[in-house]
Amino acid sequence: MKSLSLRRQLLISTNIVVIAVLALGAWLNYRMTLHELDEVFDAELAQTTRVLKSLIHDPGFLDQSGSLRIIELPQLPGNYEAEGDERQTDGHPYERKLAFQVWDTQGNLLLASENAVGTPLSQPTRGYHEVVRGDYTWIGFSYFDRQTQSWIYTAQREDVRGELSAYITENQRWIVLLTWLPLSLAILLTIIWFMRPVKQFAQQLQQRDAHDLSPLSAELPSELEPIQANMNALLARVHIYLEREKNFIADASHELRTPLAALRLHAAQVDPADPTSIRAVQQATERLTHLVNQLLLLTKLEGTQLSRSQLTPVSLETLVHESIAELPESLTAQCEWQLSIAPQPKVLGLPTLLAVMLRNLLQNAAKYAGPHGQVTVRTQHAAKGLALLVCDNGPGVPSADLNRLGERFYRHPETRHIEGAGLGLSIVKRIAELHTIELIFSSPEDHGLCVQLNFHLLVDS
Repeated sequence: MKSLSLRRQLLISTNIVVIAVLALGAWLNYRMTLHELDEVFDAELAQTTRVLKSLIHDPGFLDQSGSLRIIELPQLPGNYEAEGDERQTDGHPYERKLAFQVWDTQGNLLLASENAVGTPLSQPTRGYHEVVRGDYTWIGFSYFDRQTQSWIYTAQREDVRGELSAYITENQRWIVLLTWLPLSLAILLTIIWFMRPVKQFAQQLQQRDAHDLSPLSAELPSELEPIQANMNALLARVHIYLEREKNFIADASHELRTPLAALRLHAAQVDPADPTSIRAVQQATERLTHLVNQLLLLTKLEGTQLSRSQLTPVSLETLVHESIAELPESLTAQCEWQLSIAPQPKVLGLPTLLAVMLRNLLQNAAKYAGPHGQVTVRTQHAAKGLALLVCDNGPGVPSADLNRLGERFYRHPETRHIEGAGLGLSIVKRIAELHTIELIFSSPEDHGLCVQLNFHLLVDS
């Protein structure tokens, strides 16, 4: 299902709110107006009653014999509604919707308007009442005059008030409509104006070249600035990944070219009867296999993230001994190993990755220490955890180049004669980052290399 645009959603929702508010206001106004109309008409009934009271006190107003006196109503033309004028020279048609009566206590009707001859307009109880007479409901007011001992009833047909309320309702509808139309137009123009930066931002994205990963710099409202900031961060990450991919392709092409050329050369010259030529092919194949495996592992680590739930307690003492045991015998035999590792505390980590990291460090140290060299592995307490140090007495790295250790395929020019691809420390650096392990390289007096791993995630013993 296709979602509505932000501008359309704002327009629709705002108009719904405006219409709801206008309708609520109109309804409240209608209810208050009806209440005021009821009060006016009720007051009119009471006032008419008091006028009649003053009239019947005149001895000549009522027939002394007790016969009924009827007040005639004007006969108005039937086409007054078609002419659109209810104000006639002889009166108003609403007069027939108003009525009054005077009854004595014996139930005799003494005085009545022409349209109220017959049943009582109200009840012989003081106050306001509703009485059904014929097809209409009448709202009546009853008053008892003690001086003349008579009941005075005044009444009004309820449909008069209903007709007035219908006029009010009609007027309220027009008021709501005429108020909503300019408001809706103003809302539309306001939304269009304030959505201009968003539209410009969208156009900037649409017109941007697919290879352009430079940061966006549109002027946006403060609410949308986080979107631009996150998008710039995404573009930066994409740029980093693309650069890594290009560097990987370039480096891999360069590094694979040498072992492949050597393999092709030895393969062309191989003599089944010559062990030296066969060994050369085997060494070139092993070097190529090792390089491909290192590249694949590094590429896999680039896209890996670890959560705390994946980490388990690991004994560094056990891990170091197992890693040394997995090294080629030719490396372990040529060096003198000095181990001083505390059995506690254990560290938190992924055992397989920590084993790869240690194996690369130990292999690197043994390789650069050379025959009759020395490799020292020890643990010591650090300020925020436990430190593991792997040191060799090889040629070392100048202090100015220590910050480059861990770059892919980087090898110091003075150690190019030693077999390697320059990926081992890159793998170590990435695994350390995944475990939030602080990695420190040092070369005392430019002689030998010491790699310090500061573990901050420990298991209490």
